[in-house]
Amino acid sequence: MDDTQSRISVANLVLARLGVIYALMLRDMRTRFGRSHVSYLIAIAWPFTHLIVLVSIMAFVNRLAPIGGDPVVFVTSGALAYILCLYPARAMGMALDMNRALFLFPVVRPFDVIVARAIIEFITSFIVIILSFLTSLFAGVDLIPLDEFIFASGVISIIFFSLSLGILNVVLSSIFRMWNITFMFIMLILYATSGIFVLPSSLPPGVRDMMWYNPLLHAIEWMRSAYYDGYGDDMLSKGYFLAIGTGCLLFGLLGERYLRGKLLTG
Repeated sequence: MDDTQSRISVANLVLARLGVIYALMLRDMRTRFGRSHVSYLIAIAWPFTHLIVLVSIMAFVNRLAPIGGDPVVFVTSGALAYILCLYPARAMGMALDMNRALFLFPVVRPFDVIVARAIIEFITSFIVIILSFLTSLFAGVDLIPLDEFIFASGVISIIFFSLSLGILNVVLSSIFRMWNITFMFIMLILYATSGIFVLPSSLPPGVRDMMWYNPLLHAIEWMRSAYYDGYGDDMLSKGYFLAIGTGCLLFGLLGERYLRGKLLTG
């Protein structure tokens, strides 16, 4: 009887937390996008337009990708990794600043706000991915990966990395007031050295060695290895990418635990 009551109590607590997170998701969407669906479409259009611009530039400059084949596949596989990796992490870093007034209600915890923002951002990212596949289908471009298992494992790993980096961003943005702006510059550096437009293995050894430490490069290499047989054998380190993500998660959770007062007050 005690075990049954304990299980019911745990279930009620879980349902209560899920209810709080769902309410926070609705509030966050209404605060950021208003009650109009058009505003949310703009949020989807921004990363999708980013992707279209990258693909258009690559298709205009090169008829063939650096590794051969359709340049649309080469750039899209890299850009999708970037969008899925850094867009949610950046938005998660701003979650507490935009919802700090909610902490006046004891039922709302910082982690609830972080999870609610993460769910919204990943839903948006997946809509962009689906739109990309549908657009390529209508354009006659085959974006179906050769190895679906590698593609799925890559997406899951990138989501893990993005969540971990997003949680760490929340902590750092509460400690350093200019962190969100600083992270935008970090994103530009990661973007410029990630190999979205070029084949990293074709670059000089010194440049390759410096690029190797960029975790975004490994995210992109992982995604592209699903499209090109044998791709990434000389650059991709799945262990390094997952280790960086695990480190971000560890420091982020420790920061959320021990700096909770700072997170609440800003």
